[in-house]
Amino acid sequence: MGRLRPGTRHPQITLTHEQLAALAGTSRETCTKVLHDLAARGLLRLARGRVTVLDQARLKDEAG
Repeated sequence: MGRLRPGTRHPQITLTHEQLAALAGTSRETCTKVLHDLAARGLLRLARGRVTVLDQARLKDEAG
């Protein structure tokens, strides 16, 4: 499964949308919509099989 890569400037999570959806207990489609929304707000950057956390503090606030 994926790993958190803290040695980079921004932490990277190497999981696919499908893997993240399974962990969250939701559909891949819903997971993709949420990830794209967070990326549009500058919290994440999405790449194939990788999610880069750009603003960890704001992301934590969003998560509640």
